[in-house]
This record gives sequence, structure tokens and C-alpha cells, in this order.
Amino acid sequence: MKKFHVIILTFAVVFAISQKVDAQDRTLGIGGVLGDPHGVSLKLYISEDKALTAGLGFGIADEISFVYITADFLIHRMFDTGWDAGSLHVYYGPGVAFYDPRFRDASISLRGPLGLGADFRDAPVGIFLEVAPYIDLTPDFYFSFMGAAGFRFYIN
Repeated sequence: MKKFHVIILTFAVVFAISQKVDAQDRTLGIGGVLGDPHGVSLKLYISEDKALTAGLGFGIADEISFVYITADFLIHRMFDTGWDAGSLHVYYGPGVAFYDPRFRDASISLRGPLGLGADFRDAPVGIFLEVAPYIDLTPDFYFSFMGAAGFRFYIN
């Protein structure tokens, strides 16, 4: 039951903050992620070069049932590409992850996503590709990498 509360709290914080953000071209994006883990992704721009992201990945099968929650603070560096169709940016920042395989052995991780993203001017769509090294803090100390590709539709 505590896991459900963490999920609800994560989404509540993201939506509460979105109400206080000044008008920008793109503020809140919702989309999908393929990779490690695959699931749903939210991105909330809090300024032109800073954003909060949240991810919810899950899987239900005999041997690989899990839930995965991520939350990151991202800093963006825009490229001046002269590309008329949109913009290209690199992003990085600190984050945390909560992973619960088989819904009984939870682990908490620190992560540092590094990614490349593109936003399109004529469509409310963005795409991204990222790698995120992480360190499991509980139950055992462990270092590894996550990688993902995804998209988001911006709703405001």
C-alpha cells in the first residue's frame, strides 16, 4: 500500500507545481518510454532550461514482475543548429529511482541521466534518448546503467 502512496504523491507534486509555472511554449509533456524501464514519462518545464521529470515503469509476468519509479531534476543546454523544424538540446541532472522487483524487495537508487532531446516547432511533440548511470543504495550497494528512448506530447 505504501508504494501506491509514493506513486500518487509523485504525480500530485508534478501537477501541483505545473499550476505555478509561468506561461511558456511547452510546460507539461506526457509520453512513453522504451528501454530500461519501459512505461510512462512526464516532463514539467519549470524554466526555459530546467525541468522535472517522473517515470513509471512496470511489468507483470511470472519471473519479471516489477514497478519502477524515477524522478529527476534536469538542466538543458540548447544547441544553435539553425534547424527550422525545431530545437535540439542536451540534458543532465540528478535523480532518484525506486525499484521493486516481484513487489517485495524494494531498492532505492541515485541516478544521473544524460540525454539528447529534440522538440518540434510545428507539433507539440518531443523525442529523447538517454543513458542514466545509477547506484543502488538499498538493499545492496550496486552500480549499473539504464538506457531509454521515448517521446512526449506537450499538453500546455
